[in-house]
Amino acid sequence: MLLAGAGRVFALQSAAIISGTVRDAYGTPQMGALIELMRADEGTVATAVSDGRGRYIMLMIAPGRYQLRATAAFFVPLLRNDVRLRAGVQSVVNLTMSNLFDADNWLPTQRRRADEPVDDWKWTLRSTASRPLLRLIDPDDGTPVSSSAEGVHQVSSQGRIMLSNGDGVFGEGGLHQALVLNRTMEDGDGAVLRADVGDMQTGRSSPQPSLAVITGYERRTPLGGSTRLVSSFQSHPELTDGGATSGFQVLRLASTQQFVLGDAFLIDVGTLMEAERLEATRIQAEPFVRLTARPGNNVVLEYRYAAGRELQSSEDLDQLQPALAVVPDANGRPLSDAGMHQELSVSRKMGSRVLSGSIYVDSISYGAIGGSGLMNNSSLQLANAVADPTTGTFDVAGPGYSARGVSVSLMQTLTPALSAWVEYDLGTALRSDGDLVMTNLAAGMTPQTETAASVALRGRIARSGTALRVEYRWQPVDTLTQVNAYNAMPEEAYLTFYVRQRLWCGSLLPQGLDAVVEATNLLEQGYQPVLSPDGQTLALAQVPRAIQGGLAFNF
Repeated sequence: MLLAGAGRVFALQSAAIISGTVRDAYGTPQMGALIELMRADEGTVATAVSDGRGRYIMLMIAPGRYQLRATAAFFVPLLRNDVRLRAGVQSVVNLTMSNLFDADNWLPTQRRRADEPVDDWKWTLRSTASRPLLRLIDPDDGTPVSSSAEGVHQVSSQGRIMLSNGDGVFGEGGLHQALVLNRTMEDGDGAVLRADVGDMQTGRSSPQPSLAVITGYERRTPLGGSTRLVSSFQSHPELTDGGATSGFQVLRLASTQQFVLGDAFLIDVGTLMEAERLEATRIQAEPFVRLTARPGNNVVLEYRYAAGRELQSSEDLDQLQPALAVVPDANGRPLSDAGMHQELSVSRKMGSRVLSGSIYVDSISYGAIGGSGLMNNSSLQLANAVADPTTGTFDVAGPGYSARGVSVSLMQTLTPALSAWVEYDLGTALRSDGDLVMTNLAAGMTPQTETAASVALRGRIARSGTALRVEYRWQPVDTLTQVNAYNAMPEEAYLTFYVRQRLWCGSLLPQGLDAVVEATNLLEQGYQPVLSPDGQTLALAQVPRAIQGGLAFNF
């Protein structure tokens, strides 16, 4: 008996143990994942299945080098190489699996994805614009991570094929077919390609295709920063200003660089080069600078300068297929929307809440205003407007103005992947003085101090896998531009929602299929009548109502 007991103790001391937790990209534990420990010369050595809390454990493993593989339904298989197990040591290897429905997570096809979690950090401080400020690990988490799990990224190639249709979105109506390809390397570098072809009605004898091609590259630096480069080209033959043009084309090249200085400072700089053409071409550069400091564990300070609204941080490249907005001058040249935005903000984490506040000063060259209705070519030229006959919408320019204001927001975490938001803005917007005429909008609008408030639910429902964003943003109905224009997202107006749902249809449909529905200004609020040059009555709005939907297959 003594010899048997001594042998058992010796075996326990000479064997290795491996354990950990399996989570998805949003930090939700995953039950039922199959974990396999493999050796090249022996095949599968041991297996385990994660429990209700995502935990797994394997006992009595011979020391050595192994591979660890995790598989689960609706997740991309994960392979961890060079897992080293030592005698008498319990190694902890936590695994984060990517959902098949999140293949293109840093250049998404939907415009509004910045407020959805895309990594497995415990929490993220954000500014009032819902832009990430500084990702921090929760010190209360306490989850141990072994050295074998540090700095290792999964090499993966993922793709998505999409079919969508919609109405009401300027420059995005009609039937669209899109392909997204994403490649992630072992060192964390990544590349993405997106191609989109749409069938547009141009008023000619047959539909003309629109085209959008976007390529992106991200390189991680050894000190924790990153370099990003995104180029895009879009051609929209359906858009017209009434002149003899071939439509609207835009070429963009954006580059950003992040520098991380220890745990306390982050420097983020970049430039957007843009060339737009209607009857004539406009070329301009829009730089930005963002300085972030962390003076305490739960406090983040930030200063931002930006010339344009499209690119104000590296994270904005996550959605750099911006909503089209183009307004020409009398010669058919697109107007420059470059201005100036300076903002100082502070964010503080208090348990499950994040409170943010900011003050800002803006200089806006013109206020782009959307509208609904059709105008003939002569009316478009007289009003200096651009029309989209596919959706029956148009863009027209309001006067430029200066603005200053204050913004406050509160984020409350409901679940690890779902948050509630409340926001209040005090700033400047263009307000209608009464009867509006398209040929002289400046005479009927004045910049005034206004307030805006919004409530939102954003994130993901873990059990059903539903990506969700529901928001109601209110401001006075006689305002025609958004309060805090540099921070408000382009499609934020009154009742807006976005739902992305995986489809569970067994063998009837292929795996990796999900459905998307998005609506903007669903109740059609804030519309104001305007008289066009040809005598018709049209309608202006902060954001015209739009509804889009479609299916996507992930592979």
